[in-house]
Amino acid sequence: MQLTGNPVVFSIFCLYDTDINYLQLKVEFVMFRIKGERKTMEIALKIIDLILKVLVITTIVDIFLLGLLRPKFSRKADYSKFFVRPRPETVKTEAGSYFEFQNGGGCAGFSSAFVLRYLGKAANGVDTFKEVPYQMKGGAGVPKGISGFFKKRGIKMTACTGNFAALKNEIAKGNPVIVVIRSFVGKNDLHFACITGYDEENIYFADSIKDWVNVEDNGVYYNRVVPVSEFKKLWNTSMLKMPLYRNIFFVMN
Repeated sequence: MQLTGNPVVFSIFCLYDTDINYLQLKVEFVMFRIKGERKTMEIALKIIDLILKVLVITTIVDIFLLGLLRPKFSRKADYSKFFVRPRPETVKTEAGSYFEFQNGGGCAGFSSAFVLRYLGKAANGVDTFKEVPYQMKGGAGVPKGISGFFKKRGIKMTACTGNFAALKNEIAKGNPVIVVIRSFVGKNDLHFACITGYDEENIYFADSIKDWVNVEDNGVYYNRVVPVSEFKKLWNTSMLKMPLYRNIFFVMN
């Protein structure tokens, strides 16, 4: 096309050519974005796949080391408050108390001994802990160890994971309930303790760590009171090495 001397035609051609270039750039930009989004999606899917694989492998290892947890959930609690009372056959320690305190570790044994004494069987935490199987390095107890210990005594003790309503309903059956909690909020050290009551504000423990006792031993069946809001944080024991192991409690049949 001859453009020389025809400024109108030349201007139209320039505008036309500019629109074509702009359209090409826009198409290329859109294609670039599509490719980029597709690449991002591929990376995201690979990350999700890796996370799922790690989660599966970690859970399998946890089941082998800690034991299988039975899901147990309830829509609501049957009672707004409930307190476990000692049975007529419930025995006390040699010191004449319902409670005894550990000197170091062994909380899995002390909480189990508390349940045994509730059932009328003389027991102390030190000797009981020696009989708790599947202890990890350093003497840490694990859920399947509690179940295994009671199984040897003809008592079915099932490790469960569930919600707060299910826990309260288990307490309301009238038996102390062993739970796994964090020693402190935000810390990874775990602790076995017995719950013997609850109301709308607090959870009531029979605890074997003397420094945590905040109730006088005056005949009540608990020695530690923890606000519900704090307890829920302590009860959430999920962490990277055991992501699905949280809200653990034991059901006694």
